[in-house]
Amino acid sequence: MKHYLGICLVLVTVAALGLFALHGCTAAVDRTIDHVRNAFSEVLRVQPEVTVNQRVVLAQTAPIAELAVVTKEELVTIGLNEHLEVLSMQIPLTEKKLTAEATYRIKAGFDLRKPFSVAIDPATHEIRAAMPHAEILSVEQIGNLIYHGEDAALNRVTDDERTQILGNLNAAAHDAAEKSTLKTEAEQQIAQRLQEIMSHNGQSLQIDWSDAAPEAGRRP
Repeated sequence: MKHYLGICLVLVTVAALGLFALHGCTAAVDRTIDHVRNAFSEVLRVQPEVTVNQRVVLAQTAPIAELAVVTKEELVTIGLNEHLEVLSMQIPLTEKKLTAEATYRIKAGFDLRKPFSVAIDPATHEIRAAMPHAEILSVEQIGNLIYHGEDAALNRVTDDERTQILGNLNAAAHDAAEKSTLKTEAEQQIAQRLQEIMSHNGQSLQIDWSDAAPEAGRRP
């Protein structure tokens, strides 16, 4: 009888320890979920989709559609030189010049309608985020547009050419924005801030950047 009671006591103790360990593991995962949610809400204004063992425990939500992270003002200048030719020879007094310049405000950041997700592995304690690359959110002309035109005696600057150079100027501003380092800077800033917050909580965060497709139903 005593032997039987001893076995029962051992089994009860083992079960209690198992339940305690399970509760502790669950509590640790819950704390990790809270840390992830709070970090992303603070830094990116988005609650990412969070999965634990491939099971979704939080759905993605965001109160805003876009978040600008880096802003820069840049002066863009473009010119047009044109002359008339006959038999591949330039006709004198036909060379005209037109330049235009304006300052543009460029913003780089994130489209929060694209998927942000975080996978938590309770066994390895790995936290891995999948996030879309930063993008140019806007290229906005600020201040005055400055024209400078030099008519040739036999070839004057036309209104169509003024309209054309304005379009070319806007295109040059967008091209300069895409070729700039602003998108990389935005990603670096966000990654650093997220990892600092998670590190403060005693956790590490791995980030995978991807060219995520927009959510279904989003207009291009």
